[in-house]
Amino acid sequence: MATRTLDIKGRDKTGKETAKKIRRDGYIPAVLYGHKGTKILSVNAYDFISLFEEIGEHSIITLNIDGKEKAEVIVRDFQLHPVQKNIIHVDFFEIEKGKLLKTEIPIKVQGESVGVKKGGILEVFAREFEIECLPKDMPAFIEVDIHKLDIGDSLHISDIVVDEKFSLLANPEQVVITIGTPSVIKAPEEEVEEELEERAIPEEGEAPGEEEQTE
Repeated sequence: MATRTLDIKGRDKTGKETAKKIRRDGYIPAVLYGHKGTKILSVNAYDFISLFEEIGEHSIITLNIDGKEKAEVIVRDFQLHPVQKNIIHVDFFEIEKGKLLKTEIPIKVQGESVGVKKGGILEVFAREFEIECLPKDMPAFIEVDIHKLDIGDSLHISDIVVDEKFSLLANPEQVVITIGTPSVIKAPEEEVEEELEERAIPEEGEAPGEEEQTE
């Protein structure tokens, strides 16, 4: 997976007032959890949000810290303002080349199941999978094909075929997706019978067998 570079600045001061000033200046307070310890940083809000929206939460980013030091990271966590919903803090986690990485990857549901076409209800119980792989082999998502799932069928972790470059760490018996049964499923014959019955029931005030006459 190709990485993107993000310029970022180191900082010395912490605290609420410092964080407020950083945000007023158009930056986002950040923390890097690295191999050699923790670093406090600030990143340009526009640059980070633009990149974040483009590549997603689980992609690898190369941080260029003060133009002197580089670190390959993933976004470990971020905080949103409770009202404005903009990003107000970011946690970066440094990864090491050549060492296995454990992280969560989103799933992408592919196709429409035969059960859904019959009126079944698609129920998704997992939106992300924990995987283990080398940083260079980390996928952007894991595709889950549901074409063959019929009403009442379930898809488990053990049913998902993934690239041999990474492994799923979840319980093989974990249910990922099911096609639920709708409250009422009418067979074509039942629908025809209902229509005939409705035609046989007279309107209010109309005698049984009475037909509307036209002049």
